[in-house]
Amino acid sequence: MKKISLIVPVYRVEKYITACLESICEQLPEPSIEIIVVNDGTPDQSMQMVKRFLARQNIAVAQQFICIDQENLGLSGARNTGLEQAQGEYIAFLDSDDILKSNYFKTLLNILAKQSPDLIQFCAERIDDVGQTSVFLKPMPQEGYLTLNEPQRLEIFNRSAWFSWLRIYKKQLFDGIRFPVRKNYEDAYTTPFLFLKAQSIYITNQVLLQYRINLQGITATKSKKNIDDLGGGALCYLQHIKKYPILTPTLVSISQSYIYDSLNVEGFKTAYERCNNLNLKAYHLDEHLILNRGNRLFFKFGIWFLLLDKILRKLGIQK
Repeated sequence: MKKISLIVPVYRVEKYITACLESICEQLPEPSIEIIVVNDGTPDQSMQMVKRFLARQNIAVAQQFICIDQENLGLSGARNTGLEQAQGEYIAFLDSDDILKSNYFKTLLNILAKQSPDLIQFCAERIDDVGQTSVFLKPMPQEGYLTLNEPQRLEIFNRSAWFSWLRIYKKQLFDGIRFPVRKNYEDAYTTPFLFLKAQSIYITNQVLLQYRINLQGITATKSKKNIDDLGGGALCYLQHIKKYPILTPTLVSISQSYIYDSLNVEGFKTAYERCNNLNLKAYHLDEHLILNRGNRLFFKFGIWFLLLDKILRKLGIQK
């Protein structure tokens, strides 16, 4: 059995796919690793570039790759396909415009040689198209092996950093859980529920991945579909909030992003209607679970807090 299955969806990434593959292959061969590349019906030459790249690698490296072709189902559908194929004890994700750091596999395998947590979470950094890097997210306050008790979950759920590629997962956590097909922000629909099942986590503040600032990426454009899908994430949490009150801070966080995007793109009237339809106050949420000050203000004052924030930003009073 493989130790780690790395799932790499491919769709319209001609500009980035070679750098992505190079960052993987420089760490191979490693017999405990498998790489699953899922061609999500890309209409460009991205998959041909993958095949030409692998043809230039030595046999030991090339044999660690599994390439799958499918009709376009979106990032979520491609990840689901990879999950069905994966033979690894742990699942990892890499978007094909992102890059692994050179110590990615070595660091994770060293941890797994000593521990068997349900999750391993690490740090990432931003990278732009000219190679400049910057900090992405604050490090966690604790490192090492931790039991996921309520204080730990509260810290994590208040961060709402649900990026699938920010950690690796025991495959069994995905039993009964899949990414919602053709939904953007699919991580937000999925990762919190993996954390609800997990009992332990290993946290390292080492930077193991570079997250691409891609202005043509799926969620960079604030389209109506993106706004609808973000709101759908909030509705998903509301369906489970009675059973899992710990979802409260991430519900408020995603709701705030949802209404703020609507306010900026669709205008006040539509955003106001969306906020009223969401009506978080009707669910009698436990405000004490919300640690972030901005999220608390949004929960108390709704769109009026966001409108004031927007005005202050325009005046240069608030950044």
